[in-house]
Amino acid sequence: MTPLSPDLAARAWRQAVADCWSDRFGAVAVTHERVDLRSLNSVIELVAPAPYASAQALLRAFIRAGIAPYPPVLTGPPPGGTLLLGPLVERHPNGLLILDGVHRCLAAFCQGLGTVWVSVLTAETHPPPAGSPVPLTEVTPSASARTRTPLFRYTGNPDFRPTDDFLSRAQTSAQREIEHLRGP
Repeated sequence: MTPLSPDLAARAWRQAVADCWSDRFGAVAVTHERVDLRSLNSVIELVAPAPYASAQALLRAFIRAGIAPYPPVLTGPPPGGTLLLGPLVERHPNGLLILDGVHRCLAAFCQGLGTVWVSVLTAETHPPPAGSPVPLTEVTPSASARTRTPLFRYTGNPDFRPTDDFLSRAQTSAQREIEHLRGP
């Protein structure tokens, strides 16, 4: 596991969010911060077991590597490693809202960690959350493999943050920057 510059992740997230949602957020800034897990909120209150188990395994990998979760990393040797940017959290008037990374943050909380590193998005405007925020401390992993977590993109809610698009664009941007830094 190779740690990457938090600035790389911040630039990638900022550009991705601006490309996807500048009409909703206005100007955005992204910083890399260590946050108290008890300060985080989610619009998902029940998580499916498979993604949660993957998040637990990832947390163990961070701990084995001696890296405090969750700065941006390459999970394998460069150049072929998988790029992980770390969780994305929105600074909202009602608190910090997890946009991407609820499983990872919950795994860290349930393991007894108090803080994690995240990218914090601060926007010029604040659309309401796509659902009712619940504290991360109240999010629970389901015991049933049949659990379906709410997919807010299909409810027609205009306030759903398109985090899949944010993540895809941010990873592509960061990967390009890494390749550029490596050179030919």
